[in-house]
Amino acid sequence: MQSPQSKIKTQALFWLRLSSTLIDLAIIYCISILLQALIWKFTFVDLGNIFTAIFILYYFVAYLTLKGRTPAKILTGLKITAHQNNNNPFKNIFLREIILKGISGILIPAFILKIIFPIWSPLFTILILAVILLLSLIFLVVLKNTWWELLSKTRTEKAVILQRSIKNYTFVSVTFLMATALIIIIYPFYSKKEQFATSFYPIYPITDETTKYADFVKNNTENPVDYIFHLFNQYDVVVLSERYHPEYTQYEFIFKLLNDKRFIKNVGNIFTETGSVSFQDTLNTYLHTSFKNEEELKKSTATLQRNSNGVWELWTCTNHFDLLKAANKLNNSLPDSSKINWYYTDLPVNWKTMTRKNYLKGYTPYKRDSIMAGHIIEKYKNIISNQKRKKALVIMNTSHGYGLLNQQSGTGIKWIDSSTTNYLMKSFPGKVANVMINTVTYLFTPIQHGKWETAFNISGNHDVGFNFKGSPFGNDQWDGFFLNSKYLTYKDVFTGYIFYKPLDQQIRKDGFPYELDNFEDTLLRRAACIGSSQVELEKRRLANYRRDPQSIFITEPAPYAIFYNGINILLLPLLIIISYVLSFIFFVWRYKIE
Repeated sequence: MQSPQSKIKTQALFWLRLSSTLIDLAIIYCISILLQALIWKFTFVDLGNIFTAIFILYYFVAYLTLKGRTPAKILTGLKITAHQNNNNPFKNIFLREIILKGISGILIPAFILKIIFPIWSPLFTILILAVILLLSLIFLVVLKNTWWELLSKTRTEKAVILQRSIKNYTFVSVTFLMATALIIIIYPFYSKKEQFATSFYPIYPITDETTKYADFVKNNTENPVDYIFHLFNQYDVVVLSERYHPEYTQYEFIFKLLNDKRFIKNVGNIFTETGSVSFQDTLNTYLHTSFKNEEELKKSTATLQRNSNGVWELWTCTNHFDLLKAANKLNNSLPDSSKINWYYTDLPVNWKTMTRKNYLKGYTPYKRDSIMAGHIIEKYKNIISNQKRKKALVIMNTSHGYGLLNQQSGTGIKWIDSSTTNYLMKSFPGKVANVMINTVTYLFTPIQHGKWETAFNISGNHDVGFNFKGSPFGNDQWDGFFLNSKYLTYKDVFTGYIFYKPLDQQIRKDGFPYELDNFEDTLLRRAACIGSSQVELEKRRLANYRRDPQSIFITEPAPYAIFYNGINILLLPLLIIISYVLSFIFFVWRYKIE
């Protein structure tokens, strides 16, 4: 049985080891940042891969050159030794750091985790390392030792007192390293803080590869509106995969499509994910009504949008409101034979009789794609195929617009195989094209780490459209969703691509006229059908509205980069600062006790 004195000693050593690890990780991250800044002047290497390589080499080199210590262990007064003697031979360090920690502890588990959980994100490598370190910490807490020490026959113990000059040099070096890294990380935010929500930092470097992509954009693309109509020459159905719902500039592009003479003459049919099929008759009446003035049009549009969503108590996106108005005005300028037809596709709903129980029964997210596809297929076969205009534009959000152009390929991702667009492709083989509009990944990180944005920036950020097949973009591994497959490229998931406005020019717009007028009680009753958290959200929104009726109207840059930059520019630097404070405390404390 462990004595009280021994137990206290073990606990003290545990906290010293934990502090030492945190400081070492901060040092490794800072070295990675400096190395990334250098490497990215010439080429691109993922920061997660740089961090992993430095992590393995750091401990190996430090233990060899500093006689069983790292800079953090010098400050905390720790040292690793071999069980048999204190000279810590090369083979023990090599076994401990390269074979056990590096290959067995990081690379192999990371490889297995990526297979089991094919999550794609520039931050995923660091996330994997965090999980591995957490598991190792649990092992240390339970067994009072790490598994790599047990297998390498090494141990961590308090070291003999070092010369003060060594500790001074170490602390000064750590201070310089961390300060330099913090400047590199934070400076872009400080110099362009207005772009914190819209631009990803650091910016993907200009390389031979991005230059090749830019040359393709300059020489092999066309105006995005013309590109869509060229697709309609080959396909009967073209699916646009939206950006995130509130983004407005994508609808400026859609407005151009609808008002084009080619759309009116040859297409004339729209399907949207937004809007319940239960309100199809209401939509038809609206589209064929001539209103007395603009205010009457706004009021009628507001009533339709407030009531027609099949999933949420209220759809607040400005773009849908403006699209309804644009469609009404367009139809009022056209003869009956040329008017456009708009079909809702979302789940049937009756908000007047809705209860919490009925909502949960009716909202079936895993079947929703097949239901929406079924509504499109039924309308197309029974109505559109019998018309003069036998083509349709389908607007689906993100994953609902994904498809498998090669139906034989196994993706390992059920979601794509069960998407609305994929059902359409199976029902109308060879007649459906789907187009991705430039955006970010499902996890709000840059597509291809930002490579595409850099390529378009080099080419001048002109609005363009092109097929993925035959382009360098199409050969890139698919990374748009949060689940991934190494067997999929972009040309396997999408027919084509539209670049319309760079990320930092895209806009989020919410709110529409008459949105909440005489609607508050109805809104709360509907929100209660969805859940208590939705009720609280709407109560806060209504309270803001009562204080300021203009609070429902939001126009701001699309906040794609907040999560990504929040981690890279705020959270990780904060952890570096905390680690530095620990370093300073141990530096002063060791001075006092020695």
